[in-house]
Amino acid sequence: MDNLHSMLRSFSTETKSSRDHLTVFREFLAHLDRAQRKAPAGKSSRPRPAARRKPAKRSRKS
Repeated sequence: MDNLHSMLRSFSTETKSSRDHLTVFREFLAHLDRAQRKAPAGKSSRPRPAARRKPAKRSRKS
């Protein structure tokens, strides 16, 4: 039982030493914001219109 408690204590110290999850999430959002503000080079911001299709040819039945 002592070994179990020592193992659990070692895990809890690892998680306590890690950074706060909210801080990591805020950094992630800031990174996304910076990436979104950068316009990709060579691409236009307007969406291209959809390609027009020709109507299907149907034979007439009398």
